[in-house]
Amino acid sequence: MKTLIAGSNRMTRVVPARGARAPDWQRWAPYAAVAWSLIYAGLGVYWAAGGRGFPYPPETVSDAMGPLLGRFGPGVAWIVVMAAGIPAAALGAVMLRGVRGTALRPLLITAGVLLAAVLLLLMTALDLLVKLGYSPYAVISLLTGDESGQRILRSWTQWPTIHQLLCLAGGFSWLAATVCYVRRSGGACLYCGRRDGPEGWSSPGQAAGWGRIAVYVALVAPVFYVLTRYAWALGVPLGMSEEYLRWGQESGTWTGGLFLATFILVGAVLMLGLVQRWGEVFPRWIIGQAGRRVPIALAVIPASLASVLLIVGGIGIWSGLAQMVANLTAAGAEDREVIGAIVFQVGPTLLFPVWGLALAVATLGYYYRRRGPCSVCGRGASKEALTS
Repeated sequence: MKTLIAGSNRMTRVVPARGARAPDWQRWAPYAAVAWSLIYAGLGVYWAAGGRGFPYPPETVSDAMGPLLGRFGPGVAWIVVMAAGIPAAALGAVMLRGVRGTALRPLLITAGVLLAAVLLLLMTALDLLVKLGYSPYAVISLLTGDESGQRILRSWTQWPTIHQLLCLAGGFSWLAATVCYVRRSGGACLYCGRRDGPEGWSSPGQAAGWGRIAVYVALVAPVFYVLTRYAWALGVPLGMSEEYLRWGQESGTWTGGLFLATFILVGAVLMLGLVQRWGEVFPRWIIGQAGRRVPIALAVIPASLASVLLIVGGIGIWSGLAQMVANLTAAGAEDREVIGAIVFQVGPTLLFPVWGLALAVATLGYYYRRRGPCSVCGRGASKEALTS
């Protein structure tokens, strides 16, 4: 059941039918994006007035683990920080109000996508991915009194990390707000994004096909990473000298890498759930949930977050590759040692952007495959199977 109301601005608004149970994020996401930008504008004014905590000081230009935005220098960073405040809030207000013609629509959509991309990809850093990956190891290390684990956990409460988390929240908020605007201004259902006519590539059947391919592509990087780290933990010197291998064994570096590799392996297995039956219905060994349908958000939200962090981390590693090669050469490393380091030590992480992008595509395929008919507009009740 649906009610369509056409306004003078040629936008179509979908009013939920009585009794329909629709998700709420489509209604509050645009307001959340505007509120986020207003809060960030306040932070920008505070920093401009001499307040502490500006996240892109001059030293971030050479920080390989810091946000990519810092590499462009404080001047560019200030422009982006200010643009993410009041100008972005004004953009959101225009999106909420709508425009009468269609000339501004492509500009508004482009601006929204760019803002979300900058917040997600340029204002977060490689160290966020590293902290997330080592957090399980840090928790376990607390039982043994290892101070390195305590340092990792304390880092989550430090302002640079909090600022990155703030930017992640803003990026996803603006991405959601832009999606809502695209739907409202394009005559699609606000809640599912469908229009009248065939669903095409977003239909459950087609999404199952390209989503499965994306999962298989996404598996390459973690499998390669796990094999190399497990080899080092077992004493196999892949891409390194025997001396460097012994140093890692004595310092416990490979033990930490083993925990991280195991964490990544678990993540790789969970990716299979995007195309497997147990990703739709909880298996029997899940006590209390066996046989129940897996909430779509339970898979989509963490997978979306992981895809962004992987892309950001991979870009950061690529940007530091030339410096790493220069350091090895300056230290007197032979050509074969440099090649081995690139292939086995850094090689798996160079695939992180591919992993992240493939995971994002697979997550979208999972969502399209499982979302079912819309409870508001009724679209999507096709004859195709809703599961692969």
